[in-house]
Amino acid sequence: MKPLSTHKLGVWALIAGAIMTLVGLAAGFGFMFAGVDDYAKRFLGLVPLGFLSGFTGVVMTLLGRRD
Repeated sequence: MKPLSTHKLGVWALIAGAIMTLVGLAAGFGFMFAGVDDYAKRFLGLVPLGFLSGFTGVVMTLLGRRD
């Protein structure tokens, strides 16, 4: 079995970061407008983690060799 390349891992990190950011924003603002502040804080707290994961994915994709 061939090990994962840095490029492929970066692509997966970028996709995961985009999904986390989109889910965090959509659910966070949805819960905030519904008045459920506890869930809104948790989901909006997911946005910076998704951004970090996405940025890490971009860097890994640019620095890794495409195989």
